[in-house]
Amino acid sequence: MDQQSMITEADCSKNKTVTEQWRDVSHNLLPQIVSALGRIDLLSIRFVCKNWQSASLKSLSLIESSHCVPWFLMYGEGSQCSLLINQYMLCTIKIPEFDGATCLASKGGWLLLFNHGSLFFFCPFSREKIDLPKCPLLELSDDSEYIAAFSSSPTSQDCTVIVIRRWQQIVLQLHLLCCGDKLWTEHEYLCPLGDLSTIRAATYGEGAFHISDGFFGLVIFDARTKKWRTKAGVSSVKKYDTGALNCKISRQCFWSNNLREKLGLEANVSISICGTLIPQSDGLDVLIQNERIEAAQGSKSRQLKGVWIQPRYFQIAPY
Repeated sequence: MDQQSMITEADCSKNKTVTEQWRDVSHNLLPQIVSALGRIDLLSIRFVCKNWQSASLKSLSLIESSHCVPWFLMYGEGSQCSLLINQYMLCTIKIPEFDGATCLASKGGWLLLFNHGSLFFFCPFSREKIDLPKCPLLELSDDSEYIAAFSSSPTSQDCTVIVIRRWQQIVLQLHLLCCGDKLWTEHEYLCPLGDLSTIRAATYGEGAFHISDGFFGLVIFDARTKKWRTKAGVSSVKKYDTGALNCKISRQCFWSNNLREKLGLEANVSISICGTLIPQSDGLDVLIQNERIEAAQGSKSRQLKGVWIQPRYFQIAPY
């Protein structure tokens, strides 16, 4: 046996001994250990053994039951991503599913990603993935605006998904998929710029999807009757109240949170950001709208993407 093989076996034996020692931590001490850990550490220790996995998931559920600040995930250069945690800790992670992808919606810790003609739900913290049938989009063209929304968790029986394309500035092309369906249905609406200047947010409430420009324009699609209507939506005090929804608009989150500096981005970086809806204990949820941050004029732009996400860990039970 050569020296290299001996070293490798010795290292493996040592690692096995260390792992067994961690597995033997008493049940009384384990809760005290996990209670002192942050979310990233809790996600890591679940691989030690079943006891550690159970303890970490219990601690994660306690954290997730509270209304926490959303994290920011930046991507757009292969599988390498940057994750800004609680607005102060930045870490680099590799997520292959983000290579070539664009996030169209974010809600409750789930992301709706489009990638090379496929559309799927994805939880980046557990790597759970739910494919959607026959994506209605072949590609995302530069001459159109895109946004998506879903009514509830993709694991629920009443989940409804919409994907919206705005093209020629006045046509809203909405694709609808209900849980259990194998085919998308298409619904179009002529929407002049006076009714909706751009698309900044899409949310769901009481059976209808609300598409907003983040200011005064609001278009509503009723998922039950398949009918459209318009309504003035956002007041000067940034409160968005349509009767079905009651939430506070959060605008320019990129600048107000000083993300360019926190993410270490130079002036030549432009970034497209997908917003999210953050539940609040008082019932007045916070709607972070989509943003487009342009690079400084005269610079060769570096194109990146980002998404606000609630840190959640999901596991889907096998069939």
